[in-house]
Amino acid sequence: MPINSNHKVSVIIPTFNRAELIGDSIRSALAQTYANLEVVVVDDGSDDDTEQVIATIIDPRLRYVRQPNRGRSNARNHALSLATGYYVSFLDSDDLYLPEKIERQVEYLQNHPWTGMVYTSAQCIDQQGNLLEHKYQATVSGLIYCEIAFFLPVTITLPTVMTYRRIFDYVGGFDEEMYRFEDTDMWRRISKICRIDAIPDVTCLLRTHDNNTLINQDPEKIVFALNYYAKKIAIEDDDINLDVRRRGLAGLYRYYGYALCSVPSFVDHGAGLLRQASEFEDARSIPMLEEECGLAVCHGGAPKSTLRRFRDAFLTTVKRRAGFRFAYRRVRAVASRIYREFKQRLAKYS
Repeated sequence: MPINSNHKVSVIIPTFNRAELIGDSIRSALAQTYANLEVVVVDDGSDDDTEQVIATIIDPRLRYVRQPNRGRSNARNHALSLATGYYVSFLDSDDLYLPEKIERQVEYLQNHPWTGMVYTSAQCIDQQGNLLEHKYQATVSGLIYCEIAFFLPVTITLPTVMTYRRIFDYVGGFDEEMYRFEDTDMWRRISKICRIDAIPDVTCLLRTHDNNTLINQDPEKIVFALNYYAKKIAIEDDDINLDVRRRGLAGLYRYYGYALCSVPSFVDHGAGLLRQASEFEDARSIPMLEEECGLAVCHGGAPKSTLRRFRDAFLTTVKRRAGFRFAYRRVRAVASRIYREFKQRLAKYS
């Protein structure tokens, strides 16, 4: 079916101190093969040359607004309040669209009227624009709360998304209290009211640079964000099966637990997240890497040898995932502590 270009697309771009990158991001949006669009840039209090850079881009479809620094979620919500498009797409100010991104998504939504949101695969690039190996794959479609609400197994990156402007009338804007996961939180809410579909092709380039690498993050903020998100799910998703929620959160905490353990100065924070992961799952399931460690734990009361094998396998897996050896003693202490906790919990079922 030929594409109908009568409906405008609003491209939302929040930015803060990205003068060296924002120009390329805006130009990639304006260069789309689908011309009926507007680009709404909300500058969240930049004190670099962002405004001067944007002033060099002359296009009537570009709208630039400055505001005091209030955070990226507030900037996105401000942009949404200004958007006049029928469809909404997002772009971060360090990322890029490929030329046919918007056209392909508009065409898909027009041909699949039962779908409320569509996302695509994305390729990572370095700060110079060179392709990296990592790619975010768009692999699942349908009513996919379970697959996307917990970041794993499928991660939907914000620049790959297109949805309808009216969707936000139902689910509201981005949660401005969230330091992280505000996009995952949005997809979670949307997944509860409509179908979400995947286009497997790459349509976006996501930039990796020093500012968004793990080692430059604040681990306390990551822990706070995880706990905040877990509380939201407990309050807002009581219509979702409890086991689904607990296992999903366990996987999310475990993922970030291992990630923080890979940075020597973050090991204690990572260990805390791994312990929290275990608390989200039933003691009978022995969650911590049971399948990965290859353990067949006796749920009627595990013998000491099995528990010790579990502890040792856990330690080996953490070391392999974390990719470091010099924190061995600290990780071993964590593994031993978890071993003792599981031993006490299993004793109840002996």
